[in-house]
Amino acid sequence: MTSEACCKPAPPAVDNAVGKEETVGGLPAYVTGSWESGAAVILVSDIYGKLWKLADKVAAQGYLVVVPDFLKGDPFTPKNNSNSLEGLREYWLPKHPPSEAAQALKAVVEDLKGKGIRYIGAVGFCWGGKVVALAGKDKLFNAIVQMHPSLADASDYEGLQSSIAVLAAPSDGVEKFIPILKARNDIEHFVKVYPGVEHGWTVRYDENDPEAVKKAEEAHTDMLAWLKKHVPTSVNSS
Repeated sequence: MTSEACCKPAPPAVDNAVGKEETVGGLPAYVTGSWESGAAVILVSDIYGKLWKLADKVAAQGYLVVVPDFLKGDPFTPKNNSNSLEGLREYWLPKHPPSEAAQALKAVVEDLKGKGIRYIGAVGFCWGGKVVALAGKDKLFNAIVQMHPSLADASDYEGLQSSIAVLAAPSDGVEKFIPILKARNDIEHFVKVYPGVEHGWTVRYDENDPEAVKKAEEAHTDMLAWLKKHVPTSVNSS
C-alpha cells in the first residue's frame, strides 16, 4: 500500500544533464555514459520522474545509464502545487500500474542486450522500487537496488531472481521483509535502514542543506558499491 509518507513531493536535486535523449526499448530515455562499457544501469524513477543528475553520477563510474520514461510523459502532479497526494490512488496509479512498467522494463533490457550490453543492473526509486522487484522475478538483472521502495509486499522478495539491496527510510517499513530475504539462500541481499531520513531523501533534497546532501550521498555510495560488486564493467572489474 501507499502511505502518506510515500513520495511526498519536495524540491528535487538540480539537474545539469550531460547525456541525451534516445529511444530504448521503444521508450524515450535519458541516456548517459558509454555504450562501449558493456554494462548498463537502468534507473526507474519515483512518481515525479527526472533522475538526470543521479544518472550522470552513476555513469561516471563506468556505466551506460538509461532512464526510460516509464511515466509516459505523465508524472504525478500535486493539485494546486501543494504537498498533497490527493488523486494518487484515484487517478494516477490506475494509469501507471507497476506491473505495466515492469513489462516495459523487460523490453528495455532486451534492447540493451541486443545492442551488446552484457551486464545490467536496475535501480528503482519509490514507485520504481516496485517496478524493478516485479521485473526482477525474471532472470534479467545481475543486481537490483530499491531506494526507499513503496507498494512493496512479501511476494516481491519471495520471487526475486536477482541479488538485491534495499536502502530505506524508517517510514518505509522494509524490516518486515528481512526474514524473507534471509531465508533466500539462492540470492545475495543487503538491507539498510538509514536513521533520521524521510522517504525520498536520496533524490528529493535541498542541495543547499549540507546535512541533506550528506545523507543522500551516503545512500548513493551504498548503491554504487552494490552495483560495482555485481555489475562488472571494464572500469570497475580491473
